[in-house]
Amino acid sequence: MKIKDFKLGATEKFPRGPVDETDEGELRLALVADHQQAIVRLIFGKQISWLGLPAREARDLARILVEKADELDRRKT
Repeated sequence: MKIKDFKLGATEKFPRGPVDETDEGELRLALVADHQQAIVRLIFGKQISWLGLPAREARDLARILVEKADELDRRKT
């Protein structure tokens, strides 16, 4: 499935301001349940050295990762 006009990677925005001098700004990523390889892929669209998330977004990412893992498990049965 493709989402029209959805670009992964850097957005060149800093919604909460830069964290420090290494902060490269907001990043759009995709989470995909890769059924062929039986893995959950996080696709960043660029190389990254770190990812910082506020608590709510960290919990959202964790929830989505569990959902994708559950999706893979359901396909096994």
